Amino acid sequence: MLRAATAVAGAAAVGAVSGGVTTAAAATPTARRPRGARQPRKVLSSVGTRLNTFKDASGLVTVSVFSHRGNPPQQHWVDETVLVGDGDMIAIGGGATAVEYPNGALLTASYPTDDLSGWTVSSKDHIDAQAHELVSYVIGLKIAGMSRDQLLRSVYVARADSGVAPHPEAEAGLPSSDEYVLVGGGFRVDWHGGGNLATASFPSTETSWKARSKDHLVSDPANIRVFAIGLRRFLPVGFVSNSFTRADSGQSPHPAAVASVEPGFALTGGGAEVHYRGSGNLLWKLEPATTQTPSYSAAAKDHHVSDPSTITAYAVGIRLN
Repeated sequence: MLRAATAVAGAAAVGAVSGGVTTAAAATPTARRPRGARQPRKVLSSVGTRLNTFKDASGLVTVSVFSHRGNPPQQHWVDETVLVGDGDMIAIGGGATAVEYPNGALLTASYPTDDLSGWTVSSKDHIDAQAHELVSYVIGLKIAGMSRDQLLRSVYVARADSGVAPHPEAEAGLPSSDEYVLVGGGFRVDWHGGGNLATASFPSTETSWKARSKDHLVSDPANIRVFAIGLRRFLPVGFVSNSFTRADSGQSPHPAAVASVEPGFALTGGGAEVHYRGSGNLLWKLEPATTQTPSYSAAAKDHHVSDPSTITAYAVGIRLN
């Protein structure tokens, strides 16, 4: 079980920097157009609308949640990117909300852009047509006393690939808990045919992020790429502590849960894990705070075949000490 992590004294070594963000990854696989799928319209990046702003107990950490609603409705959204609507901020987390009814549309991606200017999400209907407006979210971060470039150089993004499988799973980890604290993560499913749909994206340890997906009733083995986002533990303005909180739902065909950030911490990310036992129960919502409560909401649904399940929602936060 994850506990709140407390920073310890020491100095962090500086890693290699690529494009202002320290990274660890294999080459990103080339996206392929799903065979037989409706051709998605060309999607451009959109600057998000600010929904709220939160600070940590020190008053030095500021985060804001920005959102964008994609329209007109379409069956498949591929790489819809929402940009942080504040030039002093970097993107540190995000999420997306597809649709629950009448047939539903499910999530296939939620991950940071390479330059941390925004968050990219994808969704699709499955078997039954369901045109929908995908709502994308990005969490922006700035820290008083640090420029945006300084903050960018303090972020480490690790990536890991599962390899192609019907039910892929991968876990990306930070290099050292002495150097970095985990502040969030994400995933991207590289599906090719009928679709391979997210079932989990969550902090699996205090230094790693895990994600899973599955094909559902129609065979479509796929690769899932997982992202773990870390922030340097020791910054010029203080040292960083992180916190993980979780909330569990009851068993339901359409489980949902909301995890609130620990008091004194500023929301930087979140995720969910669906605990299904049968044919599958699939994520359609990964949503950072849309109100003035610093929290993270998650929801899933069975699809075509009954499979009541539970879901665990996670919220990740940081504070300066």
